[in-house]
Amino acid sequence: MNTLIVYFSWSGNTEKIAKDIAKKTGGELFRLERQIPYSEDYNTCAYVEAKEEIDKKIRPDVKRPLPDVSRYDKIILAFPIWWYTSPMPVWTFLESYPDWKGKTVYIFANSYTDDPNYFTTSIADAKKSARNADIQPGLFNKDIKKLDRWLAENGFNN
Repeated sequence: MNTLIVYFSWSGNTEKIAKDIAKKTGGELFRLERQIPYSEDYNTCAYVEAKEEIDKKIRPDVKRPLPDVSRYDKIILAFPIWWYTSPMPVWTFLESYPDWKGKTVYIFANSYTDDPNYFTTSIADAKKSARNADIQPGLFNKDIKKLDRWLAENGFNN
């Protein structure tokens, strides 16, 4: 089984989680990056750039090339929750492939808040963006402590 771990991280928190998952699964790691980087200033990034993308449903360009998802059975997608859903570069990534048929995508998200509705919304949005994918919940926030058990239960043994 081939596993791809795709992650988007602004502050580095999600990157740490993704690298831990890659180490434990032997999966290939891919960092998803916006073509024009977000500001390093939190307020500018969150309240100007990311907010505008969400409000206007902008799909920002991302750095290419993107991975060939046809080579993988399972994809783990990790990201922070921004404005109640995934950051818009994640949408760009998911919508870059015309058909995800036969692919299982597990969502791992972290957020400043522990409101589980944000995770539910992110999963629903991923289902809209990744045509025909089997979108499954991974772990959210504090549940990351259960990572080893979750990986074993879902067949991600290295």
